[in-house]
Amino acid sequence: MQWRCGARWVTATAVVVALLGFGQLSLAETSRPGWLGLRAERRGDLLVATWVQPAGWAWDAGVRPGDTVTAVAGEPVTLRDDPSAVAAASVVQVQSASGQVVTASVGSLAILASDLQRLSFLATAGCFVAVGGIVFVLAADIVAASVVLAFAVAAATALVAAIATPSGATWALGLEYVALVSFGATTFLLFLAFPINRLSVRSGRQSAVGCLVVHAALVLLYGWVLAFNSAAYDAVRNVLFSVLAADLVGASVLAVTALLGASPGQREARRALGLVALGTVAGLAPFCLLSLGPYLLGTGALVPPDIAILSIVLLPASLGGAVLSRQFLGIERLVRRGMLALIVWIGLLALYTVGLDVLERGAAGQSSFLAALLGSTVLSVALIAGTFPLVQAWLRRALERVLFHDVYDYAGTLRQLGGEIVCLSGVETIAQHVLGRLGRTLDLSWAAIALDADAPPPRLHRWGTCPAEVEALASAAEGGRGVQREGTAAQLVPLVTERVAIGRLVLGPKRHDVDLSPEDSALVATLAPLVATALQNALLVRRLEAQVGALEERERALAALSAQLMHVQEEERRRIALDLHDDPLQRAILLARELKDAPQDRYIERCRRAVDEIIDALRAICTDLRPLALDDFGLAAGLEWLVNDVRARSDLAASLVVESTAQAPGGRLPADLEVALYRVAQEALNNCLKHAQATRVMVALSQNGEGIWLKVADNGQGHAAAADANGASSSHLGTLGMRERLKPWEGVLTLEADREGGTAVLAHIQLGGNDGAGR
Repeated sequence: MQWRCGARWVTATAVVVALLGFGQLSLAETSRPGWLGLRAERRGDLLVATWVQPAGWAWDAGVRPGDTVTAVAGEPVTLRDDPSAVAAASVVQVQSASGQVVTASVGSLAILASDLQRLSFLATAGCFVAVGGIVFVLAADIVAASVVLAFAVAAATALVAAIATPSGATWALGLEYVALVSFGATTFLLFLAFPINRLSVRSGRQSAVGCLVVHAALVLLYGWVLAFNSAAYDAVRNVLFSVLAADLVGASVLAVTALLGASPGQREARRALGLVALGTVAGLAPFCLLSLGPYLLGTGALVPPDIAILSIVLLPASLGGAVLSRQFLGIERLVRRGMLALIVWIGLLALYTVGLDVLERGAAGQSSFLAALLGSTVLSVALIAGTFPLVQAWLRRALERVLFHDVYDYAGTLRQLGGEIVCLSGVETIAQHVLGRLGRTLDLSWAAIALDADAPPPRLHRWGTCPAEVEALASAAEGGRGVQREGTAAQLVPLVTERVAIGRLVLGPKRHDVDLSPEDSALVATLAPLVATALQNALLVRRLEAQVGALEERERALAALSAQLMHVQEEERRRIALDLHDDPLQRAILLARELKDAPQDRYIERCRRAVDEIIDALRAICTDLRPLALDDFGLAAGLEWLVNDVRARSDLAASLVVESTAQAPGGRLPADLEVALYRVAQEALNNCLKHAQATRVMVALSQNGEGIWLKVADNGQGHAAAADANGASSSHLGTLGMRERLKPWEGVLTLEADREGGTAVLAHIQLGGNDGAGR
């Protein structure tokens, strides 16, 4: 898109430079002596005209090929006269085959002789080129834009060539003929392509091809007449005027048809077409009614064609009015960049003209060679063609940077923005950075990003002063096209990644310009997928973080629930132990005393022993549920009782080692922590009794200012072997229970295998951390 826009600028600039050089050449031709346009050769004693320039001075006087030249420059022709003198003569007298004597002479160049007439032709040609160039650069439809440019160039060429035709130069007359043919063809093609593009259907394309073929045949026919048979020019001219009349009639029919067939939604196009049609009629009517029509009827032109054609200035004026009214060829408004480019063109052309004239005048008094060199048309055209495109591009870009604040290097900006987006993280950060950078780079008044991936309604990220209706614009179902609501213009660009639309990028109007340029649209279209991908990744990361947070919260809730359950369990153990101690155990003790005081016999003795066993069992259950030593004397006493109980209940050589270099405040650890460490040791000893097949076990408790360590080590068959022999589930659940008990204090439980055999369970709790309060 950027390349096509640049190609249009280059093409329009080349047309301007070429017509400028052509205008200088035409003006230079008017200062040279006129040419009759006649060649002759000697045939016996007679000097016969063999070639007459069609539409030249001799032709217009009535001289035709085959006429006999009787006098040259007022002198009768003799046998000694050279035929080449006829071509150089300014006055020639001939006798036609019918005996009529005709005098042909080069006129005084009265036609277009005044500077005002020449200036009017040049000004009209300039209007055509200016309007055609602007439309060609700004129009959305390249076909219609190309037809308008060709139409403008043909009209401008006809006007500029008309300046040089009074000199009788062959190139000027031939170019005038070709320009008229092209003007007729492009007029018909213009209304064939606008406002209804009939070139999109087969009949329209066939009409266009037929038009081009007919007009190309006219050009080839003129070339044949000019080279081989100039006498046939009258017939060719009649055909030319007939074809031109047909072109104008056909264009009128197409315009009227489009005007009548326009739908109510095409009111702007209808008004633009009406304005162009009015300008065309007003511009061509004087020429057709006062010159072309009377000539075809054989009565002769009522007004000289060169005067009647001046009304054609109304045609570019109507085109310019259509452009300014924001209704022509898809140009919704006259982009101020185009106007700026036109001003730069006009200023530079004026500067070149004045500069060359000043240099030529300054060199005239110094050196005739230098003056002739500077006055050379070829040198002027070469100088302008070589420097004008570069100078106008640099000057236009400099002015745009000052006036519009949105001039940037496309490739560099795209690369920089892409690198910045890749390095960003977080939806809000990415959205705000992208909006800010795009807003400043494109000089936008506001911008927004609406993400559908967020929870409905879509979340809107804003930059700049967004209008109140931006939410309605962001919620539009369609993207990628400009929308207009309540006077607020915005462009919606869909954000699509992996064929899924995640939102829309909403771009407001520019602050110092009107619409996004093709380069701006290309930049946004290129960045949109990258922005969509970055936002999608950020959204996925946000969702993952939310899920991880939810899992962590759930894990904390489960840990809190587990701690609460363990606390409730310990309290229930305490309550049951107290209940058993206060009621069943006391009753059993009282019964034992009564049996002791009762008369002794064998039955009473058996009952007394049974009651003693019940008392011992109840005491063991109470101690196992909640050892009194743990509550009354602390963890060390509780572990000592636990080791003694294991030693008493089994053949294990159990031992206890307690090391302490620092005591907790008050000499005791928190009650819940003492219970947790006691239960870890109890579980580890039970596992040793059930699975380890050990003969020796040691319980070690160590405490210092940094932490507490509890170690239960045996010389059994090892943790892995015990798990394989007795089932991994029970051992795993026991280990999991010990870890859960230590979790409120962020304790760590590890299982270590001794190199000589056996297993060591090591629990470590860091002091100063979470003390499990409130659990």
